[in-house]
Amino acid sequence: MDASRSDGRIPVPFERDAPIPIALGVSGGLLLLVGAVLAAAAIRDGGSLLIAVLDIVFFWIPGFSFVYAGYWLPRSDLPDRSHPRIVAWTGGGVIVMYGFIALRDLHPAVTVEWSIGTQAIGLTLGSVIGLVMGIQRAKATVRTATLEERTRELEANERELERQNAQLERFASVVSHDLRNPLSVARGNLELARDDCESDRLEAVDDAHARMEALIDDLLTLARQGESVESMQTVGLAEVSRLCWRQVSTGDATLSVEDAPPIVADRDRLRQLLENLFRNAIEHGAVDGSSVAIRVGILDDGEGFYVADDGPGIPDGERDRVFESGYSTADSGTGFGLAIVAEIAGAHGWEVRAVEGADGGARIEVTGVEFA
Repeated sequence: MDASRSDGRIPVPFERDAPIPIALGVSGGLLLLVGAVLAAAAIRDGGSLLIAVLDIVFFWIPGFSFVYAGYWLPRSDLPDRSHPRIVAWTGGGVIVMYGFIALRDLHPAVTVEWSIGTQAIGLTLGSVIGLVMGIQRAKATVRTATLEERTRELEANERELERQNAQLERFASVVSHDLRNPLSVARGNLELARDDCESDRLEAVDDAHARMEALIDDLLTLARQGESVESMQTVGLAEVSRLCWRQVSTGDATLSVEDAPPIVADRDRLRQLLENLFRNAIEHGAVDGSSVAIRVGILDDGEGFYVADDGPGIPDGERDRVFESGYSTADSGTGFGLAIVAEIAGAHGWEVRAVEGADGGARIEVTGVEFA
């Protein structure tokens, strides 16, 4: 019976719909009564106080155990179907103990007196041990069933993830083929149109084509970065940062890299992460034609690294939104750069956040990084 009920009531012991806990409670009460009666009779008949105490002990131990079990079972997370098994283990324990006593009695060199005391000892040991083993067995069964259910849920989630990954792969294929082909045709016709005439409108068309190409590249990258990283290796952060800087159109921007120990990462995805951070800093950090200075360093607590710039920074209210797909504060931005950064970081098991830099600009921190 569950600890919580759909009708809002708290379970109470010995409920009408719990016959086995009721039976355990009643049996325990009877054992308590028998122990008290036997102890009183022993004293009344002139028996020793030790015999009276032992009668109480040997009957009250299983008595209290049964009463508590009857009280506890309705409140526990054990299902009602496990109650008969607990009773069976309890009865089995008593039978085993009585069988052991009987075997002792059959031995030619051993004499066993089947007194109330002997029976009480067998009842106490057998019932308590059987009750405890039955409860533990029931708990183990519940845990096993719970683990099996969680395993089925995990398998279902894994199948769903595989289905989603397959959809992403199909999406990437459509983007790379079905969108690039007409874009190539449009660009070819644009070049032919330029041969016939010169117009500012053609420049606007060319800019639109370039933006479409950037969107396609970012969408492809974003669609393929959600998978967990399997190939991890020791990578020099400073070395990869300088390599990525040469692959980015930096203009008048400058880069400084602190000396840092190597980190454990997927080299190719780390390059994509850094390149997107550099592009984002250059795109948003350069204001009115000014140059932007970018710095790569290790966090003071040693939990990761950062990429900071001295640009205008990110307003407080937008720092949590900058990692959302499609969100951008620049007219020319695609809105996928930092979303790709977040996906790559998540695939590594890292976390990423935006804070204010020491120079007042934006600072993107990547935490949870393992240093080699």
